[in-house]
Amino acid sequence: MKNIIIISIFSLLCIEAAAQVDYYANHDTVAGSNVIYKVKSTASNYFYIISNINNTYDDEPIRYHNGQLAERNDKFTATQIGDRKQLYRQAIEETFTAAEITGLRSSNEWVDVSYKIDLSGNIMEVHFMFPKHPKMYSIPPDKWFTLEQKIKTYIKFSIPERSKVVTFLAASIRVYFDKLYN
Repeated sequence: MKNIIIISIFSLLCIEAAAQVDYYANHDTVAGSNVIYKVKSTASNYFYIISNINNTYDDEPIRYHNGQLAERNDKFTATQIGDRKQLYRQAIEETFTAAEITGLRSSNEWVDVSYKIDLSGNIMEVHFMFPKHPKMYSIPPDKWFTLEQKIKTYIKFSIPERSKVVTFLAASIRVYFDKLYN
């Protein structure tokens, strides 16, 4: 009986250690079975930024249709359609297990989701920025890819005519896992 308890405790510790793998440390890219993400660290080195290797607009500035750069102070808007909280909660619940969500909520984790929006209101590209916390960096690339696909499916925007003078729009949101359920 004593051996079974010791083996059980050791197994749980091994599972916990395996769950803390930093997939993104010391990599320029990281591959899952369905995706390759480019990996960057912020200048402060406190955050990872990952973006799908197939993204083409990550570093592109917003431009008018004639190719001229849009001014920084030009105001282009896009209004999200639907209940933001409910749509992100749906995407999260279809990506992570209940236990994973509980862990992310209990440790007050968050992720910045940035995207490029086409003029029809669809998200073309997504990239994520998250703190270098064990619960975040132990999320494998395929989970981020699933979340990316869910966000592209559920999050849509209404684009007013005055904003359709540029080739695409950019937006971002910070998603707090615990606040999705409050």
